Amino acid sequence: MTRLALKTVECQCGHAFETNKHKSWCQGCCRPVFYHAKDQRNYKFSNYYMYTMIAAAIMFVSYLFIEMIARPLLAIAL
Repeated sequence: MTRLALKTVECQCGHAFETNKHKSWCQGCCRPVFYHAKDQRNYKFSNYYMYTMIAAAIMFVSYLFIEMIARPLLAIAL
């Protein structure tokens, strides 16, 4: 990874610091702070995609549970 020129970046919490990396962590609030705005958009999209995939996996597993375990047990009990 190549080092960039020093740049002063400001976090959402208002803490400003100099960095020469693509992604740094704010020492004030522990949020990621990016050198370029494009990297911040990519990071946000990746997080939304990850949360969506986790939610889809949980919904799929619960659907399988209902169809393969819960419904047959209820049919036997009634």
